Amino acid sequence: MGVLSTSIKPNFLGLLKFLNSFNWFIVFFSLINLSVCIYEDQIGKFDWRQTYVGRIKFSQFDTVSTAKKIIVATEENVLAALNLKTGQVVWRHVLESASTGNIQLLHVTDKVVTVSGANPYLVRGWDSTTGVLLWEWSLMLQKDDHAEFSEWWVQHGMLVHMLPVFGSHLEVSMYNLMTGQNRGSTSKLPAIWTNEGCVLSPPYYSCISGSMGSLLLLSLDVTSNAVQIISKPLSQFISTEESSLRPLDANSIQPGFVIGDKKIVLIKNNEFEMLGISVADESASVALVDSTNGPMVLQTWTDDIKGFSLIAHSASTGKEVTEVRCSDPSLRLPEPELAAVICSKTPRELHACRLLVTAADDSLHLMQQAGRVLWTREEALANVVAVEFVDLPVSDLDAAIESEFDQKEAAKMYSSVWAAFSRRLQTQFQQLQTLLQSLQGAETNARDTSTGLVRDYFNLHKIIVLVTDVGKIFGMDNLSGAILWQHYEPSLDPSGAAVFTRRSARHPPHDAYLTIVGKHEETGNGLIISLNPIRGTLVGERSLQLDVQLLQCALLHRADQEKLHALLLLDRDENVQIFPVSAAPLVENMFIYVAEKNTARVQGYALKYDGRSVVAQKTWSLSLGGSEAGHRIVASSAKPASERTHSAGRVLGDRSVLYKYTNPNLVLFVTEGPDAIHKDVVVATCVDAVSGAVIASAAVRRARALPLAVHSDNFLAYVYYNDKHRRTEIGTMELYEGKQRWLEAGAAFSSLRASRAPAVYRAAYVLPAAPRAAAVTHTERSLTDKHVLFALSTGAIVELPWAYLEPRRPVTPTPEHREEGLIPYAPELPLPAEAVINYNRTLHRVSAIYTAPSGLESTSLVLATGLDLFYTRVAPSKTFDLLKDDFDYYLITLVLGALLLATYSTKYFASRKMLKMAWK
Repeated sequence: MGVLSTSIKPNFLGLLKFLNSFNWFIVFFSLINLSVCIYEDQIGKFDWRQTYVGRIKFSQFDTVSTAKKIIVATEENVLAALNLKTGQVVWRHVLESASTGNIQLLHVTDKVVTVSGANPYLVRGWDSTTGVLLWEWSLMLQKDDHAEFSEWWVQHGMLVHMLPVFGSHLEVSMYNLMTGQNRGSTSKLPAIWTNEGCVLSPPYYSCISGSMGSLLLLSLDVTSNAVQIISKPLSQFISTEESSLRPLDANSIQPGFVIGDKKIVLIKNNEFEMLGISVADESASVALVDSTNGPMVLQTWTDDIKGFSLIAHSASTGKEVTEVRCSDPSLRLPEPELAAVICSKTPRELHACRLLVTAADDSLHLMQQAGRVLWTREEALANVVAVEFVDLPVSDLDAAIESEFDQKEAAKMYSSVWAAFSRRLQTQFQQLQTLLQSLQGAETNARDTSTGLVRDYFNLHKIIVLVTDVGKIFGMDNLSGAILWQHYEPSLDPSGAAVFTRRSARHPPHDAYLTIVGKHEETGNGLIISLNPIRGTLVGERSLQLDVQLLQCALLHRADQEKLHALLLLDRDENVQIFPVSAAPLVENMFIYVAEKNTARVQGYALKYDGRSVVAQKTWSLSLGGSEAGHRIVASSAKPASERTHSAGRVLGDRSVLYKYTNPNLVLFVTEGPDAIHKDVVVATCVDAVSGAVIASAAVRRARALPLAVHSDNFLAYVYYNDKHRRTEIGTMELYEGKQRWLEAGAAFSSLRASRAPAVYRAAYVLPAAPRAAAVTHTERSLTDKHVLFALSTGAIVELPWAYLEPRRPVTPTPEHREEGLIPYAPELPLPAEAVINYNRTLHRVSAIYTAPSGLESTSLVLATGLDLFYTRVAPSKTFDLLKDDFDYYLITLVLGALLLATYSTKYFASRKMLKMAWK
């Protein structure tokens, strides 16, 4: 036994040491919080993300890899692979912004090759299946004079670069595709006939040259060892003198071009060959594709009467391929263009083609023969310029109940007791019908039976109206992200477009009314588009083109009898137009301002009704740059008209009240300009838009302003880059009246009666990130805390409480500061991981953040736009007015039932006990 115990004892002590060290190991890892995230069942429940690639620039079918895909390169410097069956993004690479990431070439074989940049150029090779970068090399041109006219293509495994010097020669260089090694010296081919109207059909470079009456069609193989120019009189192909060249679309299999939008010419064996197939329409997109029966010519266009049209002819015989023909009047694609085509044959010896078609509205469609659309991508949503949240209408039953208790309707209804009684019976009968239909599983009879769009109890369900850069307007369901309707206005220039909700859906039987104000694409004059945001149909002014250029637009604060707010437009001649004209007498005490971005000059106008029309009178003028020239407005922000100020002041630590300066006419302007000493200076100026008075200002030396500014309640914030410290900073201001109110309690604020300037608190903080967009959360009654949302260049959206940005944060807090709840000052703002509202859903190139209130006071709706669309809800003060998702209804029901049972049981036994005691 002793021998056995001595042999076991050392092992037992080693086991104890191991367990002791293991306990410390467990304690160490228990201190690390590994659960900074949302619940797994909440992912995608209140948010969604839609990924886009942008307007298609190059595209090719990937037929080499097992999983069939479409490789695309876009105007937004994006390289992506789309699933051939669904159109979803398989992989995506967002290249450098601006010209450094501009994709010049896309070549797809077993690998994907791209050329991007603008001297220097980057040549990259990608794996087509995974999108992994395989190789990369750079190329720098010695002469940068004509670099923007460079042409690139791949031939026999070599990268060919051609640089035309117009009126002189062509410079051609060839490089190894993978290593970048130059094959030899750059070839200079004489071509004095070159001009800007030439087209490239690799390897032929074709032009029209000569004088009127003796024009020549010239073409040159720039990769051939022997210089041989193909020359033919243009009159052999087309009779008109005014002609132009455009290349064939969809990566055509043979070099060729279209002359004068009428004739198709191919180049074979260094000779021109004109096809006997005429171009069906001047705007038709023409492509030469390969099929089992030889080359085939495809043409597609959109006609006002026939709609979308698609025809195909055999290039050798000129006969039409009937199985590919399509004419669909219901399919309206503006200016369709064949981006990529692949054709094969079915077992029945019929042509089976898949066509990737792009349109002028930035939509992307994959079609089969006969025009069947397999899927569609709305790439216009990658460039959203304006957003408006619109409330949904109530159901017919709720509208009847609301009208029953409406004051005006009640006055008419209760004038007759019998009318009131019959109305109540009708309402009760409708409620009974609704109950029976819900029990039978039938749909509720709502006003919009086609869509079923009615307001929910908490008004969380809304429609998002989005205006895009190409003039396409979308109506989107905010809960699912589904597109409900779309309207394309090709003449709309959305730069600086404004969206106004002139009537919400809260006034049945009147429908919602929304107006978009922009510029006409061609004339630059004003353009008004009025539509019903629920259905997407044009109403009222519909699409109205004005004869003048607009300076400013605004909504009249008073509504007419139809609950419609009039639209006021100020043109360059300082004339005022009002829509509708009948609302002109309602204009009273209306003020408007105009800011010139390039000169930093702001002017104010007073609008009055003189008995015949509305006139504008200039009341003040202000130069934000002072006497120095070169200043410009980088950003401006005004308080939202629908925002409320719940609390007029804040309670300090000594129980006194510091009253807020709540000026609804206050506008923040952030300007940037040169400075003689400090290079650049950023000035933030708060201007009263009614009186023109400068309320507050702040200047930052050696800084560059960013176009980010927010304004809500009595606080303002703006972002700038500090050149001195090489970091991004955010400046904040808060305005207070003081501890005594200027006006009586409940009196409306007046900019014309302000007798003194407010107290201004200023501070600056370091933002340890590069922000791209900023916004402030909004709620209906402004009871919740205010949070500032920052979209960072890393793809995250951070929610930061205003308490961290407050300029009153003390450096050395006193007991009064602690009692008030002020956070001690720290120069750098914290950006914790749990403050990222989009968790692991990275958002690329966020351009703007839009917020809107919901029916829940705790909840604010958020939409981020950019290359991706992201929607979510945020609760700055937590969901204090809503039960949690994991609330156990069954347990509380069981507890209430048990309490009721225990109450009645106790009552019964107590009565029995009292009865027994009475008989004793």
